[in-house]
Amino acid sequence: VRVTLDESTRGWKTIWNTLGTLRGSERPDELVLVGAHRDGWGAGASDNVSGTVSVLESARALSELARAGQRPRRSIVFATWDAEEWGIIGSSEYVEDDSLRLVHGAVAYLNQDGAASGPSFGGGGSPSLRATLRDVVAAIPDPSGKGSVYEVWRRSARLASDTLVPQMGDPGGGSDFAGFYNHLGIPHADWGFGGGGGVYHSAYDGTAWMRRFGDSTYVYHASAASIGAAMLLRLANARVLPYDYVEYARTMRAYVPAVHDALRTRGWQFGVTTLENAIGTFAGEAAEFATARERALAGAEPPAAALDSANAALLRVERALTRPQGLRRRPWYRNMVYAADENDGYATVVFPSVREAIRDGDATLTQRELEDLADRFREAAGWIARARAALATR
Repeated sequence: VRVTLDESTRGWKTIWNTLGTLRGSERPDELVLVGAHRDGWGAGASDNVSGTVSVLESARALSELARAGQRPRRSIVFATWDAEEWGIIGSSEYVEDDSLRLVHGAVAYLNQDGAASGPSFGGGGSPSLRATLRDVVAAIPDPSGKGSVYEVWRRSARLASDTLVPQMGDPGGGSDFAGFYNHLGIPHADWGFGGGGGVYHSAYDGTAWMRRFGDSTYVYHASAASIGAAMLLRLANARVLPYDYVEYARTMRAYVPAVHDALRTRGWQFGVTTLENAIGTFAGEAAEFATARERALAGAEPPAAALDSANAALLRVERALTRPQGLRRRPWYRNMVYAADENDGYATVVFPSVREAIRDGDATLTQRELEDLADRFREAAGWIARARAALATR
């Protein structure tokens, strides 16, 4: 076998991102983005032609609605990224180049990477968007004909109780959401239909495999696109942004015991009370805001200025959980809740600044990082409180 590497014959390449914007009718400076990487390790039928066509199909559908007079309230950006396989370069360049506009106006980034390669649905992303994704897939028929996507998903998860929901993935690294979420703190969601696999990053990930094993009639491709279009409309048209910070707080609380155990394993005498209390403050504000939002949307709509103030505050919540100087050894990673493991770009580390300090065996640094993380949860709680106060304005 003879292999010729691109980098040995042509070290520099021009890469191209493609971007299409559907301008919002009421809040054009607020952006909901959806993207998929266009490059692949070969033909890339699953990774990532499936994600690319999902983005293109959702763009086609929403453009038709706009031409029929149903333009979204917020702007929607449809993107295909280049050079994801080379180190998430295309989307990262975009995020860095347009960071000011994204920090101030990006509502969410939806990622489509491997959108269809089988019948099994899965989703993940920021805990603040998980409830929205579950609601959307509950309204999308599953291609199997056995109910909604959500109903089939729940049955396949074999949940022990009707009160439980299917587990969703955390945002670590390894795809184009990294720039948006890990770098800038923009909430993100992703989803897709998977299967047996076996062709990842190989020459076999092509049309023949997809037609024989992956999605022979492309019905799961169509469903992924339908979910994308519905998610975009839900976020772009929401009067009050539908972030679920009650679920976010519940998810954060579930992570704290592992940090406590790690401190005990080290033999350190300090605990996680400060962090627990800060997350408790966040949880309390989240619950009060959820009640206030429900009340505001059920009655007479608050004034436009109140809605603007509430949404502006909500955009700051997860931004507050980032640190401008980033992680100690990886300043580009600013998110203090989730990051890729420094030793494994695909794995997720929760509370990375704290966990890396524990891993280094530095007790003083660990205490400092715990305090810093607690401060960020308190700041985020403050923005939730501002959103609630804005909705009370009449």
